[in-house]
Amino acid sequence: MKKVACFIMFLFVAGCADAGKKTSSIDPNSEFSPAKNVQFIVGFDAGGTADIPARIMTKYMSELAGVNVTVANLVGSAGLVAANRVLESDPDGLTLLHVPMGYYLQNALGNTKLSYKDFTPVTIWADSWVTLVTKAGSDIKSYDDLIAKAKANPGSIKIGVVSGTLPQLAALEIANKEGVEFNMIDLGSNNKVTELLAGRVDGYIDGYGIVKPFVESGEFEIQLVFAGENADIPNLDKNIPTSFQKGYGEVNHLYQPFGLWLPPGTPDNVTQYYVNLVKEVSENPDFQREVNALGFGARYEQTEDYIEIADSTLNLTKQAISQILGTP
Repeated sequence: MKKVACFIMFLFVAGCADAGKKTSSIDPNSEFSPAKNVQFIVGFDAGGTADIPARIMTKYMSELAGVNVTVANLVGSAGLVAANRVLESDPDGLTLLHVPMGYYLQNALGNTKLSYKDFTPVTIWADSWVTLVTKAGSDIKSYDDLIAKAKANPGSIKIGVVSGTLPQLAALEIANKEGVEFNMIDLGSNNKVTELLAGRVDGYIDGYGIVKPFVESGEFEIQLVFAGENADIPNLDKNIPTSFQKGYGEVNHLYQPFGLWLPPGTPDNVTQYYVNLVKEVSENPDFQREVNALGFGARYEQTEDYIEIADSTLNLTKQAISQILGTP
């Protein structure tokens, strides 16, 4: 299979803030609660896959915390502008970073040296999944049908991608596993929905929460969702296959849980406060209904478990990039 040059060419210069070690003024032995409003930093546009569930989460966090927890969108460099802002922030428990899977990919690509080790990891606060969609009524009737057509006519199936993103990595994983060659069309800033509806691409991969409305309207069909053996995906047609069912195994680096990081040097009692806060929100039936309706899942993890997940995900992402690009 041809190497995908655009995946490499996504590399850019992204400065890593050298903020120095900041010392928290919080007593690590006292019970913490935020005395001021809290910023939940999202490094992506308002209204996107990352932003929508964050706004629901912060609404419920605010109710429990007794202060306003508000989303602040700091867009730029695939989320790294936001990451550097949080890296420079005081470890006072008032600045949170939304962490989608793209941060692991940027590290694996060499775009940044930043990882969870440079911050104070807290927990996973929501589940999300990426899906492969095609236009309803097209001649692609299923995942197996798409693969058969791709094998019969190499390069004939046009898959829309955005260079250097998790959906592109997922598309490359499909091609590698199935031994097929797609014609990958870099959509860049083009509207993916419009490109698919117009037939300029045969399919593309995006977050389940983003494509769900078009599936429900009858415009799109989901042919594959990247999910593990025990995934509980809200409102998903049980006939739609998961990557696990199609033999991918537990490809953790292709799932899309959303994490939460605090600035480096944040005391343990602050970290545990936010673990407890996310846990309480995730167990709220109203929160569950809201996020489920939009195609997201409620979730939390204890910090030690989350760190294990983060470490495994980063290593698996690096391995996948190395295998796809043929680098040592």
